[in-house]
Amino acid sequence: MRSMLFTLLLALSFAAPAAPPYEYATVPGATCKTAGVTPSTQLDVRAIGARNLSTSAGVFVVCPFALTPTPIEGGVVTELNLTTATLDGKAHSIACTAVIGSLVRYVPPVYSTKTIDVGPSEVTITWTASDFGGAGSGIQGSAWATITCNVPPQTSINLLYAKLNPAIQ
Repeated sequence: MRSMLFTLLLALSFAAPAAPPYEYATVPGATCKTAGVTPSTQLDVRAIGARNLSTSAGVFVVCPFALTPTPIEGGVVTELNLTTATLDGKAHSIACTAVIGSLVRYVPPVYSTKTIDVGPSEVTITWTASDFGGAGSGIQGSAWATITCNVPPQTSINLLYAKLNPAIQ
């Protein structure tokens, strides 16, 4: 009996450690605001997101992330995500630029633009370290982040979220 217990304890001591749990920082699309100094009457901001109600013109919006606490150089963030869908059921192309920056102000911000086609089903645009010229799992320099989009007519931004791995420091 003792040898079975010893064998079990020995096997458990060599077991692979569990992967660290990921955390998510979520931001509703309703935090997106018109980019620039002129407010837009076509951007309808509601609890469920920011919607471009125009049937003919796009609108530029900026959507900030709240990534606290985060190390001064970032790196804890492994993904930035934005979910979008159309209101009219038609296909539209949306262009979004994610910007990351360090709290060390002499390090310049890094930009990454993606364009995707979106329809009535929700679609997620994802940025990872490789989109910002990095390698590995953490996005270095991501102590702060924003996403700016040219939202086509009859399209919404529903949710933004960052995937974080607190084990990366």
